[in-house]
Amino acid sequence: MEQAGWRRYTLLAIAPPEAVQARVWIHSFEKSEVMADFDDFLLEKLPAEQTREIMEDTMSISEVGFPKGDPEQAFSEYKIYQPDGGVLRTPVEDWEGARRRVADSPRWAHWFEGVRDKTEAWMAEPRDRAEWQAGWWHNFVSPVDGAFLLWREEVPGEDTDHLMSKSGDRVEITTEIFEAWVFGVRSRNISAMVEAARLYRLTGEQHYLDWVAGQFDFYADNYEGWGHNPRQRKNSHLGWQSLEDATWLARLTEAARLIFDAVDEERRQYWFEHLLKPQAELISAQGKSIHNISTWFRASAAQVALLYGDDDLWARVVDGPYGLRQQFREGVTSDYFWYEQSMGYNNYVITATYPLFCFAALLGEGQRLETEAAIAENLALAPFAIRFPDGRLPNPADANGIIKLSEDRLGRIYRALPTRPGLADVAGEYNWDTLIDPPAQVEGEVELPPVVSRLMESSRFSLLKKGPWQVFFQFGQLGRSHSQSEALNWSAYFGDAVISQDPGTVGYGSPMSNGYYRRGLTHNIPLVGGEGQQPWKRGTLTDFDAEAGTMSARQSWYRDGVEAERSLSLDGDTLIDSVVIKVSEAAAEGKPLGLALHLEGSAQLGDAFRPVSPEDFQKDLPESFKYWKDVSAAHFEDTATVPVVFDGGLVLDVTFACPGSFTLYVASAPGVPPTRHTAFYLESEQTRHARFVTTLTPAQ
Repeated sequence: MEQAGWRRYTLLAIAPPEAVQARVWIHSFEKSEVMADFDDFLLEKLPAEQTREIMEDTMSISEVGFPKGDPEQAFSEYKIYQPDGGVLRTPVEDWEGARRRVADSPRWAHWFEGVRDKTEAWMAEPRDRAEWQAGWWHNFVSPVDGAFLLWREEVPGEDTDHLMSKSGDRVEITTEIFEAWVFGVRSRNISAMVEAARLYRLTGEQHYLDWVAGQFDFYADNYEGWGHNPRQRKNSHLGWQSLEDATWLARLTEAARLIFDAVDEERRQYWFEHLLKPQAELISAQGKSIHNISTWFRASAAQVALLYGDDDLWARVVDGPYGLRQQFREGVTSDYFWYEQSMGYNNYVITATYPLFCFAALLGEGQRLETEAAIAENLALAPFAIRFPDGRLPNPADANGIIKLSEDRLGRIYRALPTRPGLADVAGEYNWDTLIDPPAQVEGEVELPPVVSRLMESSRFSLLKKGPWQVFFQFGQLGRSHSQSEALNWSAYFGDAVISQDPGTVGYGSPMSNGYYRRGLTHNIPLVGGEGQQPWKRGTLTDFDAEAGTMSARQSWYRDGVEAERSLSLDGDTLIDSVVIKVSEAAAEGKPLGLALHLEGSAQLGDAFRPVSPEDFQKDLPESFKYWKDVSAAHFEDTATVPVVFDGGLVLDVTFACPGSFTLYVASAPGVPPTRHTAFYLESEQTRHARFVTTLTPAQ
């Protein structure tokens, strides 16, 4: 998104004691071509005591370190331990037993017919084309509200002239949308290869083998023809970006494993030399960082290494720099959350690596990844300990929408990483896993990790659960990747009622992703001139007392020259939120200090509020404010109280306290498309120091 005007950026660094010179090097992480002007470089020495705290805030995850003790013993009461004492199980692949189950059971026969018919229908027509270049899936969104489009099999531009969004909007076909649709075709075609390969193993019918082998021939024959789209990211072939190449490589390798012995050596070696190895080499040379995508690269390439016995490739992608072991060691916090913080990435990393754990165990190599498998199992279990009453998870970082947690997250990994809740979840389910590897029965009552107040300092999270309240607090971040302007944000439930929940973001291809959802206004955070934290910082936890029901944190460098603190406390049925913003004397003056608050209820506005035109509301405020609608405002002295009605009839009196005069704006703000919710923006007349105290208490 184009940003007009000048912006100030600050880099914090520590020079060696004897340094007398400094060199400025500018590097853009943006892959597209950009033009930018730079001016007024200034070196400023900070006081030692201030420098120490700021540098601690910006430590890399390698510098911080995440000790994990004995991963196999974490969450031990929910795990199923194996005869060797570990958690990694060798999956069973019982095709003979599967054939009996399909033949003897009407339920299994019905399931089989559904899978067969769906796969046969896909196989009936050529789906992928050599001339098609895949686009970015995040461009498959509506220009209206960023909602994803509904995917259809009809070829856009040939069989249909439009698509529909999930919000009901008619969307015309563009080049970006068509190429994103191609992504959908290619992804589905590669998944169908795995399905057809399984059907071959189950039925022995030759046409399944012929179709899968023919698709391998197609991708191997045309591999060099892809990867030349000028809109495509560098170092990708089959997909728009190398992440797609990695995810699809894992599926391709699994399909190859399933038919490996049914194809002559010359043909499968051709696939290796012209498709699988080039893909593995392409992605293994990338991702020189600790990152969820780098983890995908390593896990997918490791599957190729195992299948074809490539020890050199295995050494590079598992044991080498930024290899799989280092990804787990440095990318998973001591609390067993992925450091990029989005709850989706806990599951994403499992999705990336679980196929490798199964793959390795089936080939008799599981012992080589026992530690990493134990950590992955903990990644699956940890989110249950912070779930809200309705199963939804807190939403730090830029996830697409809100994740609702269920036991099937554990059920999907039962074959290699069994847990009691996971085995209970898949009991009675009909799918490929339960067909070839029937789950063991679980004796006794099955429980999930309880939700209690907990400090997760290594993840920059804390949670209070006391009385009717459950409050999740994100007081900082651990890296730039997927971070949003949201440090000091909180989400809360009162009993079963959703009080405030971060909506995440929309498809990254939408202007609203960077223009609104990732900006400060979208979150419950302090604002300076309408903007939130910039850039990411770890923050400092200053207090956590589960018994007293209090937690506090500070961002010593919230923005250039700005310090922000927040304290959250639970007193009976009341949530008390205290925020302090301090602007240094050296910082520019004139930017009003404020606070944003988002609630999932309906505000009952008094006579003091008057409608505000979009022009008046957005004047002198960032562009993110343009997405708020139906704005009303009122001026107050010291305090203001607004009753808010939530689902189920709960009414909370929301009281804002700010010494002196302030303006309170209330509006309809974007939530998860197409929903909207109530949002408040409190703007004080202070520009140097402000204190905001917000209380939420049940109306009498």
